[in-house]
Amino acid sequence: MQLKFYVPIFAILLLTSCNKDPKQEGCTDPIAVNYDPSALKEDGSCQFNQAEQIIWQAGLFGGWNGDLIEGAYSLNVCEGVIEVMEEARDSASVLETLYLGTGAEFTHRSYFTLINEQDARDFVEGSLRFDARVTDTEEGSPDFIKLFISGKIADDGSCQPYRRSEYVEISTQSFNDSTFTPVQVTIREFEQIMMARVQVVCGMEFEGERSTGIEIDNLRWVANDVN
Repeated sequence: MQLKFYVPIFAILLLTSCNKDPKQEGCTDPIAVNYDPSALKEDGSCQFNQAEQIIWQAGLFGGWNGDLIEGAYSLNVCEGVIEVMEEARDSASVLETLYLGTGAEFTHRSYFTLINEQDARDFVEGSLRFDARVTDTEEGSPDFIKLFISGKIADDGSCQPYRRSEYVEISTQSFNDSTFTPVQVTIREFEQIMMARVQVVCGMEFEGERSTGIEIDNLRWVANDVN
């Protein structure tokens, strides 16, 4: 004779519910960098990114939340050339900007990445900003620059990110070769963004004649479009 045992449904529910502590505390804010989806009660531990993340400024890389080691940036050049340009401001100081050019080819493609991925969900209402000017050459300058952000670089080490946003195209018609023009692109303009684990923070591509390009400075992310 075979014996059969039946466990009441309410007993199963009781056992599974015991694994969840109704008093479990943690960070319950989804845009915090230490958000805990299992937390049921806010404990005041939420941590947020600094409102401005400097990527490149005055000849130097920044660091995510000011961390120049764990939050360090790198610049990957796939096509074209880069160069740090120096220009005397006065007798005591020098302005250092980053030149992105086509070099001997007709295309430039480069992007800034974080050494370690970062959670950037609290920047979704923010913007990518930088200052730009075109170089004064007989060949002219690129008509448009294509920007992209967020994602990861390919595991095989190639230049093409395997996960990134769609392009946002901006015109260079308002740029000139004497003063820098502020550029601001809201994060939500970038379609297919993935903000939870960001590695590619800014990519730039353009086409033009040989030895043409742009200069940039003050490249940064700003949260919530603060001034």
